[in-house]
Amino acid sequence: MSRYYMAENLKRLRTFYGYQQKEIADQLHISRQAYSNYERGTRMPDLPACIQLAEFYQVTLDALLLAKDPAKRISGQVRKENKALAPVGSLIPVDGPETKMLLRYKRLPQEEQKEVQRFVKFRESLVCSK
Repeated sequence: MSRYYMAENLKRLRTFYGYQQKEIADQLHISRQAYSNYERGTRMPDLPACIQLAEFYQVTLDALLLAKDPAKRISGQVRKENKALAPVGSLIPVDGPETKMLLRYKRLPQEEQKEVQRFVKFRESLVCSK
């Protein structure tokens, strides 16, 4: 018989990425208390919520449910900080808040991502003109 690690994994992943319970609850359209129950193991999310959480944290559903520590596995792959690929293929260190921002950006619809890109180029032009 399998042991489920969902509650522990939700807390580990949330803290690894620097999210508050309220932020995750808002993504799932549930109360913070309901999400807190998931992390404490007093309630199990339904299957659609489990899938949404796995997609949100970019882990497989089986890793979310059964892995003893997917956040440790993730952090072990990237050392102490996350890395982002630069256009030339080199790795750039990315800290917790930057990782959070990039994950939010990646979840935006493509048109919204283009708008963010235009804004960044605009701000960059203002900084470079000084």
